Amino acid sequence: MSTNGNHPVHGQDVNGLAIGDPAIWRAMTRAIGELESLVWNDPLIKDDLTRAEGVRYLTRLIVSAAQMTFEGFRADYPLLLKFLSTRVHWGLPATDCLYQWAPVHGDHVYRIIGDRGTAHLFDVETRVGHFAHVSEWKLFDRSNEFKIGPDNQIEIVLSRNEQPGNWIKLPEGPGNIIFRQYFYDWINEKSAKVQIVRDGAKYPPPPMTTQAMTDCAQLFIDWLHNLPATFAQVVRSYYTAPEDSMIFDPIDFGWKDLRYGKTTYNCAEDEALIVEVRPPAAYYWSIQLCSHFWEARDWNLRQTSLNGHQAALDDDGVLRAVIAHTDPGVPNWLDAGGHQRGLLAIRYYKADSLPVPTVRRVKLSQLRASLPSSTPAVSNETRQESLRARSWSVARRDCD
Repeated sequence: MSTNGNHPVHGQDVNGLAIGDPAIWRAMTRAIGELESLVWNDPLIKDDLTRAEGVRYLTRLIVSAAQMTFEGFRADYPLLLKFLSTRVHWGLPATDCLYQWAPVHGDHVYRIIGDRGTAHLFDVETRVGHFAHVSEWKLFDRSNEFKIGPDNQIEIVLSRNEQPGNWIKLPEGPGNIIFRQYFYDWINEKSAKVQIVRDGAKYPPPPMTTQAMTDCAQLFIDWLHNLPATFAQVVRSYYTAPEDSMIFDPIDFGWKDLRYGKTTYNCAEDEALIVEVRPPAAYYWSIQLCSHFWEARDWNLRQTSLNGHQAALDDDGVLRAVIAHTDPGVPNWLDAGGHQRGLLAIRYYKADSLPVPTVRRVKLSQLRASLPSSTPAVSNETRQESLRARSWSVARRDCD
């Protein structure tokens, strides 16, 4: 493995090339071209609708790679980048979460300051290295317990040496931060209004350099070489789960306190899948539908996910969620939206147990008879209200 400055190189190496050399651009476009295999060489993809999703997915990967390299490369003048949204998502994004990222370096002291907001969960972690090198991108420190000042103001210090108050430790050299806000009540909870600043920063910053852009080109190539392949490897593990149940295992680059359940689903137009589980005592849990490419289904326009605040449990304490393509008129509908096949994921955060959901298939015409008689009926008007509120909540949570 060669290196380029502080960046390990795992894809094509542009080390030694001048930024004025078109060979750098050719290396970048080759990295883009190699993404083709994710859509057209995957034996698990059986239909053109999934391939159509795949084409959109590739564009999202390219956008994200550019944002997290060329647009977010300055650890001396970092900005919090919203790297997942309704328009760009990959890597099993939680529909409840607002994800932000920034580069940092252990030589500096940073502060995250502003209004804490009211999100159910508020978590900041530091990691070693760069996300483009995901196999070496290791958790360094994290916290989700912070003291809040007057008027809901928060200040978090990030540095190598311990600081009074809210403090998170930085690694010695290059690193990243991941800032997560999880919302339970999408209608009323509000996102934080914060920024990250470096102590001693003077403006304007130093001008762009050719070496910095060469390093960014390398990171861009490495991002496209490493991340999609890692995501595809995890997706394959979903297909090892039984159709009527789930498996649980960790995700190295995921959130440490979350346990992830996973399986696939296959639901015909005239069928419904009933997912049953008695949720654990947990500060947060959720269930969601995902594409074959580990994207959240279009959660802002469809009810493709439910969390512990949104879901309606039956009298026996059991969640019975229904995957179907058309509205079955029950509270816990998970809208397959014309996609017959996909991934089903569940998350438990700091749960007291690990209950495994079961999945059973019924004809859509027999769904009501397969559910408890006490299952409420949801009218079309009520559904329209709830979907409209779901869509409008996106701007409130800054997730667009």
